Amino acid sequence: MASNPALMREVRLYDNHTEREHMENLSELFAVLNALECLEKMFSRDHVAADQYKSECFKLLDQFKVAMRVVQGTNVEDFAKKYRLHCPAALERIREGRPITVKDDQGNLLKNIAAIVEIFITCSDQLKLNVRAVDELFPNINELFNAINATSRLPSDTDVTTKVKKWYDRLLLMAASDEISDDDARQMAMDLEGAYHAFVKFLHEQKN
Repeated sequence: MASNPALMREVRLYDNHTEREHMENLSELFAVLNALECLEKMFSRDHVAADQYKSECFKLLDQFKVAMRVVQGTNVEDFAKKYRLHCPAALERIREGRPITVKDDQGNLLKNIAAIVEIFITCSDQLKLNVRAVDELFPNINELFNAINATSRLPSDTDVTTKVKKWYDRLLLMAASDEISDDDARQMAMDLEGAYHAFVKFLHEQKN
């Protein structure tokens, strides 16, 4: 069969720079929706850890907001239908505006921040007062660890989380009657101070 020259001709999706930029913006939106849909499916099948899922989901939701700003006048659901992108999970996540693992804690956000600051101070005071017993230190570290994990926008790989988790894991494996050494107490105090300053920095970044 002879080749048809018309079929071999390159199809141009744009004729000028403005149209080209618009097509690139649309392709970025398509890619974000597709990635978010894949992430939702991977998490539902237990192929992605909860903390990694939360971090990646927030990142994709932020990228979606940027993509929508540059693609003006576009409705995301109409866009998905037009380009035959089947992404019901992604659209649901966009409507809720947060990962499925995160509750709508806006009303409790300030209360949670205040609690974290208070527990940081309590833990620091305990160490300054030479408290070394695990059964006295662990309840506050446990409460601090849970409060930090409940702060939806706080990444899991920051000093706030990693430094507190380090001592949560350490004390969790010790017996209630055990005591940490003075050297451990000194290191714990430094780690908690670093975590606290990282938390304050995180709060300032959220305001800006």
